[in-house]
Amino acid sequence: MKMAKKLQKEKLQFSEIRPSSWNSDQLCPLLGRIRGKRILVIGDVGLDRYTIGSVERISPEAPVPVVLVQEEKLKLGLAANVADNIQSLGGIPLLLGVVGQDRGADDFRELLLHSQIKTSYLVTDSSRRTALKDRVVSDRQQLVRIDYESLHPIEEKIEKQVLKKFRDLLPDVDGVVVEDYAKGLLTYHLLKTIFKESKQAGKFVGVDPNLKTPAEYYRGATLLTPNTKEAEALSGIFIRDPKSLIQAGTAILQSSRASHVVVTRGKEGMAIFAQGSSRVRLIPTYAREVYDVSGAGDTVISVLVLTLLSGAHIEEAAVLSNLAAGVEVGKRGTATVSTQEIEAAMTFFRP
Repeated sequence: MKMAKKLQKEKLQFSEIRPSSWNSDQLCPLLGRIRGKRILVIGDVGLDRYTIGSVERISPEAPVPVVLVQEEKLKLGLAANVADNIQSLGGIPLLLGVVGQDRGADDFRELLLHSQIKTSYLVTDSSRRTALKDRVVSDRQQLVRIDYESLHPIEEKIEKQVLKKFRDLLPDVDGVVVEDYAKGLLTYHLLKTIFKESKQAGKFVGVDPNLKTPAEYYRGATLLTPNTKEAEALSGIFIRDPKSLIQAGTAILQSSRASHVVVTRGKEGMAIFAQGSSRVRLIPTYAREVYDVSGAGDTVISVLVLTLLSGAHIEEAAVLSNLAAGVEVGKRGTATVSTQEIEAAMTFFRP
């Protein structure tokens, strides 16, 4: 009831940001200012494996397809994909996460080095396994995903190691990205400390939240980027129409006290909520072809944080991140995007 009265009093309204309203002369230089920005990425890390093949028959043992494997690919996943995106865009990611003491950790470190991302900020926990998501794909269709992971919260001794590395890195970064995949790293105490000490240091903190994590855990973030399901979980409001979208976004702003909440809505684009603003700004999707949506959220928060730290307004940053997501979903699996690809997409969508 209080929320409904507040909405009526504020008279929040939608305004749409279409390609015709862009100022490309302003947007392109923002991409150039990304280079060299140092971003501390903290969150659950892991590997994405793609087992790719063809299906020509059904198994005689059970009514399931038999996949003749033709190729296997390993990619950086979870928070590491955010770090990889930041690196691809010209920023400098400092990746802080927890891995196991296993073959997966060795493969993970090797991929990081190949992407020129330092491995020295990783913490090893022998009680956990390095997260691995194995997707079996045939003819562009994902048949099944197999997850290997540990979900229990990290122990106090591991948390202390993570916090020490965080405190060592914080003074020398431009901003922080928190990637929450609810795999056990981001405890309430750890998140509370990250937000408190980042604020004291005057650092921007962007959060890609998880629907399993209570909204109050994120109090102190500068920016939240939930997708629709995450926004529903964080707000407790089912989003079914413009009114419920406004209610959900406003509720998240209030509970998190973030400066901005950007709700990513898939084919419906984005909705931008800001503290003290009477407008909810909508951005339509800029995807030309949707091949695979995995990793799109990682691309969005990477571009948002980098461009905001480079002097962009929230609308400009959201347009650029939406363009980047449109490029990313046109690729197979979790993928990175370059500034050149964003500029090309900008040219394509301009009238």
